[in-house]
Amino acid sequence: MGIAQLDQLKKHGSYISVPSGISMRPMIRGGRDAVLIKKPVKWPERYDLVMYVRPNMQGVIHRVIRRQKDLYIICGDNCWQYEYVKPDQIKGIVTEFCHKGKWYDVNNRFYQLYVHLWVDFIFIKRPIFHLRDRLKRAVRK
Repeated sequence: MGIAQLDQLKKHGSYISVPSGISMRPMIRGGRDAVLIKKPVKWPERYDLVMYVRPNMQGVIHRVIRRQKDLYIICGDNCWQYEYVKPDQIKGIVTEFCHKGKWYDVNNRFYQLYVHLWVDFIFIKRPIFHLRDRLKRAVRK
């Protein structure tokens, strides 16, 4: 995400993006799937997929795990590390996504089931993904 996309979001209230990277797999495959990002009209809640901007102006799409005082605790579906994001860093919320050529609304009941399983059982996912990443690092060395 760059300045042009932020301008489009401010001007039109939404835009479609094709994210890159692997942090949101299996739901969003980098370079293949697309997301519709809308300007937030309310504060993001647990389970929301938000687009936030890091201090280096890099746009990132990750899921809200919980809110804690003036911070959001956010994590990618394919990640184990938490990120701590201030509310003013959040620029948009994903309302629809295209996976394997088909568009889905975030209110779709199958998507809601996926999100609840992924977030509600994060205490199981985090150590497994941490171990996976350590093993990958060891194999590369």
